[in-house]
Amino acid sequence: MTADRTQGVKQSLSSIDPYQFENFVADLWEHRGWDSEVTSKSQDAGIDVLVEKSEPFNQTQVIQAKRNAPDNKVSSSDIQQYASLQHQVPEADTVIVVTTSEFSAPANNRASVLNVKLVNGDTLLRIIDELDAYDLVEDYTGNTAEGTVQEQETEEDIESVDVVDNSEVQADDEMSTSEAIFAVLQGLVALGIVLFIVFLIIRTLFL
Repeated sequence: MTADRTQGVKQSLSSIDPYQFENFVADLWEHRGWDSEVTSKSQDAGIDVLVEKSEPFNQTQVIQAKRNAPDNKVSSSDIQQYASLQHQVPEADTVIVVTTSEFSAPANNRASVLNVKLVNGDTLLRIIDELDAYDLVEDYTGNTAEGTVQEQETEEDIESVDVVDNSEVQADDEMSTSEAIFAVLQGLVALGIVLFIVFLIIRTLFL
């Protein structure tokens, strides 16, 4: 997965509605073989997504989805709050926090103590890539990583064409200027020759 492709997916996911991101995470976990349920906005009590599967044994996970801007890290106080969500679902095995951004260093430490699993932006992108779930990204964002990269390449191509065209225009301008100067010099030389001939004629007549 190239850096441009990764950046395109991250930017797209960071710009969607937070509730859409919750649905995206639920669908992504279904791609991983889980049954998922996005809780109601008014009744979730802080829980965004519940996922379950029965193979190879019964498992239940509580997922908190955080669609954050790249510079908005999840804090340790957030982790402390999300860890308590497990008490609302007694059968839950673990709490997972999924974000498009990063976790602060204290948040990572707190998660380790409270046994909260963390999925940052880079890990999320790796999951998408491993599942080849770019069609899912397109469904929620309206564009794919490939489309983003192609747009960037198209913009670069246009800029390259502009640079070439400008260079050609500059070259044409320089050529026109040189031709004009050369024409003026030719005219001056011709005028000098004419004046010299006139001078010789006058001199012959009067001597």
